[in-house]
Amino acid sequence: MNVATDDPLFWRLFALAQMLSQLPPRAVILWLEQAAGQPLAADRLPLLSLERLAARWPADCPPPTVAQWQQVMACLDGQLPPHLTTHPQRGEALQLRAAFASSDGLTIDGHFGQSRLFFIYAFDEQGAFLQQVRRYRDEPGALEEGNEARARLLSDCHLLFCEAIGGPAAARVIRNNIHPIKIKPPMAIAQQLDALATMLAGRVPPWLAKRLGKSHPLAQHQFSL
Repeated sequence: MNVATDDPLFWRLFALAQMLSQLPPRAVILWLEQAAGQPLAADRLPLLSLERLAARWPADCPPPTVAQWQQVMACLDGQLPPHLTTHPQRGEALQLRAAFASSDGLTIDGHFGQSRLFFIYAFDEQGAFLQQVRRYRDEPGALEEGNEARARLLSDCHLLFCEAIGGPAAARVIRNNIHPIKIKPPMAIAQQLDALATMLAGRVPPWLAKRLGKSHPLAQHQFSL
């Protein structure tokens, strides 16, 4: 299942902006609008033909490669790349859930207090998988402080990985039973997932074992403490 459940148009444009790095994100939107001849909508994207898209491609920009065109057409049809494809139904007896503050779904590059995207990875007996992508949105007139809202958004996660987090924000995260971990950039999410998988297969730190055991025990996992 794709991550496009809450806003299909947003996630397809998000993916296209990554695929077409030679174009600024705003130029990607303008190009698609010109090709469509009308305001963009998720259900209209699959109707765009390769010929029409190629004809409207900006003349002052290097054209997409064959591989890029293949990715673009698949994305317009609703097929997002693996790092943006969620599997919300997978994961009976989850072992661990970790949130990553990331602007692209590939690297841990978010300051917690400024992050709007959190990629939620879970671990089950088959390994790690992207369970959800959660978006923090400013709500007009909201009474809840921003960092508290972010912490509550991640309240079912055991770990939070981010590039930076302030002391008061970290306290809010901890009060929501989440352990914040600052990562020195550059760090790929995949690299940290490998490290977590190794940890789960071996010795789990006592503090994490206790945290997991409270409400999300590791299924059939023997701790060596």
